[in-house]
Amino acid sequence: MDKAKGWGILAIGCLVAVALAASGKALGATMASKHPGGEATVAPHEGPSDVMPPVTGSPASAITPARRATNSAGQVIPKVHQITFVAKRTADGSLTYNGTVPGPTIEIYEGDEVELTLINQLDVDVSVHVHGVHYKIDSDGTRHTHSFAPPGGKYLYRWIAAVGTAGYWHYHDHVIGPGIDGVRGIEQGLYGALIVRKAGDPLPDKTFALVMQHVWFNNQRYPHTPLLEAKLGERVEFVVITHGSRFHTFHIHGHRWLERGTNRIIDTFTQDPGESTGFQVIAGEGVGPGQWMYHCHVHDHLEDGMFGFFMVRP
Repeated sequence: MDKAKGWGILAIGCLVAVALAASGKALGATMASKHPGGEATVAPHEGPSDVMPPVTGSPASAITPARRATNSAGQVIPKVHQITFVAKRTADGSLTYNGTVPGPTIEIYEGDEVELTLINQLDVDVSVHVHGVHYKIDSDGTRHTHSFAPPGGKYLYRWIAAVGTAGYWHYHDHVIGPGIDGVRGIEQGLYGALIVRKAGDPLPDKTFALVMQHVWFNNQRYPHTPLLEAKLGERVEFVVITHGSRFHTFHIHGHRWLERGTNRIIDTFTQDPGESTGFQVIAGEGVGPGQWMYHCHVHDHLEDGMFGFFMVRP
């Protein structure tokens, strides 16, 4: 091989090496963007640093659980609760029980009975179907049992919190919709929480109800999601209910609680439609006051506004 030809081959080899190196860098950058766990580092997020607006929300009303009288054996004296629900539409188009979404949180004890009168001010049939407690078929709150209130009418439901029904439950409409299933009322706000306690259960200072449905909490996205407020050291109870066609994963920053029925400490749980969970925390325990975020931990739900704030004040 003559010297000129040798130099030519060497030059071509150098050009190929440079091209391969450039190609490798480009591929590495692409792979890093797709596989953050690779060796290459991911480019930093270029979004604005002030993406988060001031913490806000719709102030949530809490209930203060009732202290009930007990007998000499420490048992709660049974009570018959006479409750009235008015089904009506609010200015924003929501369908509600008593004008709020969720409807009133009902708190009873094992041994209690409920007589709930539903008054219908809507232009469609409406009902109340309950989970967890005992009732006869004529209090089922479904279309096929004719246990609903027609427009302008009323209906009486009777429930019994028998021994063994203690827990965190819920109620909702079961007739509004195009078919016998009746899910459209739930989607528009006709739902609420039911708590059945046992004698001796620790009572919180306040209770909040949160309903996860679609990408909403209580039919709202941030910045309109419920703003929950408590003072440092207060015992706060959460009742979390899921409706709709998606599962959700609930998490609160900075707080932990005992998983019901176990000795396991958790700060997150996953819940399917129709399920309900309750738990209690000490506001700011170990972490202090602040703007503590709560949210669904499914990423696309969170990005769609499925979050809010638990404000622990000094």
